[in-house]
Amino acid sequence: MSQPSKKGSQPAAKLAAKSTVSAVESTRNSAENVVKMGGKAVKDFVSSSAYDAQKAQEKVFALTREGSEQLVKSADAVTKVLYETISMARDNVETLIECGNLTAALVKDVSAELVEAGNETFSENLELSKEFFSCRTFSDMMELQNRAMRQSLDTFFNQSMKLSSMLFEYTNEALEPINERVSQASGQISKVLAA
Repeated sequence: MSQPSKKGSQPAAKLAAKSTVSAVESTRNSAENVVKMGGKAVKDFVSSSAYDAQKAQEKVFALTREGSEQLVKSADAVTKVLYETISMARDNVETLIECGNLTAALVKDVSAELVEAGNETFSENLELSKEFFSCRTFSDMMELQNRAMRQSLDTFFNQSMKLSSMLFEYTNEALEPINERVSQASGQISKVLAA
C-alpha cells in the first residue's frame, strides 16, 4: 500500500482539525447554554419554591394562630361553665342545709305536739277511769262510754287537724328554698348555655 502524500493529507488534516475544533466549540457552546438554562431553571425553581414555602409557612402560622385563639376561647368558656357549676353546687348545698334545718324544726315541733297530745289524752283517760269507778248503774256506764268515745274522737280529729296544718305549713316553708333555688338554677343554666 502506498502512503498518502504529505501534501494532500495536510489540508485534510487541517480541515479535520478545524471541523473538530468547530464541533468542540459548538458542543461547548451547547453545553454552556444547557448549563445556563439548567441554572436558570434551578434558580427559578428555588426562588419560586422559596416564595411558595414562605407562603405555606405564613398559612401554617395563620392557621396555628387561629387554632390557638379558638382554643383559648374554648378554654375560657369551659372555665366559666365550671365556675358557674361550682357556684350552683355550693348554692344547692346551702339550700339543702336550710331545708334540713327546717325539717329538723318540723320534727321537733311535731314531736312536742304528739307528746303534749299523749299527755292530754292520758289525763283525760285518767279522769274517765275515776268516773268509771263512780258509776252505779249500767246506764251510767253507757253514758260514760259515749262521752269517752265522743271525747276521744274529738281529740283525735282536733289533733289530726292541728298536725295536718303544721305539716302543711312546714312543708311549704321547707319547699320554699328549694323552689327558689330551682328558679335561680334554671336562670343560671340558661345564662351559661347562652354564653
